[in-house]
Amino acid sequence: MRLLYVLLISTLALSDIFSVGMSLAPGLSVKNALLYPLALGLMFRMALTGRFRMRLPIVNVAFILWITYAVLTWVVCVTMIHYPGYDARNAGIELKSELFDSVLFFFVYFYGMESESDFHLIAKTLAFWIGIANILTLADVAGVIHLGIQVGQNGVEADRVFGVFGHANDTAALIVCVLPMMVAVAMQSRGSARLFWYAGAFASVAVLLLTVSRGAYVGVVLGYGAAVWFCRRYLPTSRVFAWVLIGSTCVVIAAALAVALLPQFSQVITERIFSQSMSGSISDASSGRTVIWATTIATMMAHPITLITGYGFLVYQTMFVLVTHNYYLDQWFGLGLIGLFCLLTIQYQTVATALRAIAAGAGPLRPYMIALVFGMLGLAVSIFFDNMDKPWSYVWIYVGFTLRAAAELVERSQKAEARKSSVGSALEPVGTRPTVRTRTRPAPARRMSVN
Repeated sequence: MRLLYVLLISTLALSDIFSVGMSLAPGLSVKNALLYPLALGLMFRMALTGRFRMRLPIVNVAFILWITYAVLTWVVCVTMIHYPGYDARNAGIELKSELFDSVLFFFVYFYGMESESDFHLIAKTLAFWIGIANILTLADVAGVIHLGIQVGQNGVEADRVFGVFGHANDTAALIVCVLPMMVAVAMQSRGSARLFWYAGAFASVAVLLLTVSRGAYVGVVLGYGAAVWFCRRYLPTSRVFAWVLIGSTCVVIAAALAVALLPQFSQVITERIFSQSMSGSISDASSGRTVIWATTIATMMAHPITLITGYGFLVYQTMFVLVTHNYYLDQWFGLGLIGLFCLLTIQYQTVATALRAIAAGAGPLRPYMIALVFGMLGLAVSIFFDNMDKPWSYVWIYVGFTLRAAAELVERSQKAEARKSSVGSALEPVGTRPTVRTRTRPAPARRMSVN
């Protein structure tokens, strides 16, 4: 069954790399044809073996509440409110593809992983395809191959490389999330294979620069910086400085490669990072994001109940042309406090569980747990400036199997502590006077009264 998990990731990546939708019907694709039977097979196996046990119930409940409330708002929009221009069919398909399938990806990989070897296989598979996708992106930009990688032409998207994972901001946010995991895979490898994994990580850094996504850059600085602080007990200062130096060197080399591939890259990054970001106008510095955010919140304030309930799933697209450029605000506008709270709960529980797993003890999985903290905090900051749409499947796959490993480490540590405390309480203190045992007549067994 583990090969099906590998096949699903491979199919998902190949469809994105070659821009093949693999659609079988509206809302149904080859990806779904693999995902749904895999989920059914997993449930069937659990039913037969009786080995199902809910782990991290708060995360499970948050996901279920998230999708349940989204479905409820969709039903209300279709049957009661009738927003002008709201397409019930397309909204239903988007609900299935954007939220239901993503949640299913998480549960399949969270409950499907049963051993450490499964974890390493899936981690290497995901790192392999992300690395290959970014290597091929660089090859396409260099003109070696032709995959149709999009490069922006007009406005704020001019001369920005989009990559294979959607918009430039989407590709950048995904790289910020999985890059630490790719480095962890490289660190755990030996021999010539390590060179390949580091090559994939380096290509990802180069593509991250070519996207010129300022939100992702902020995610690296603030998100990774916060991760260093949370993991400071397990990251020696010397190692942090060494990795900062190595990372800075890779960025410089990747920037030189980016300039060689796109001569206008230096002008784009100078304009966006230095000129635009340092503009005296907050609106110009944020590429108009603050205006969009203010308009969105003002729309909610016009009907204060929506501050709690939201307007409904995908209603934002019927009211505005530009996206919110803030995934948290997007969830708040559509699904109210429930949707926003579910997202924040999942993020918090993921980071908290990873930190507990790190504290559980040293081992081959600790670098992956540290990488999860880095990746999730980097992503959490990045999507404050982006609506990330397409790459969520990869994110929930990554969070699913890594969070399962983290939960196993925490449970193993708790059981070890429980055994240690029980053994310690059973031992008598050294130097104490032995207890004198006396022969006593056993008490008669107490019968249960039957009324």
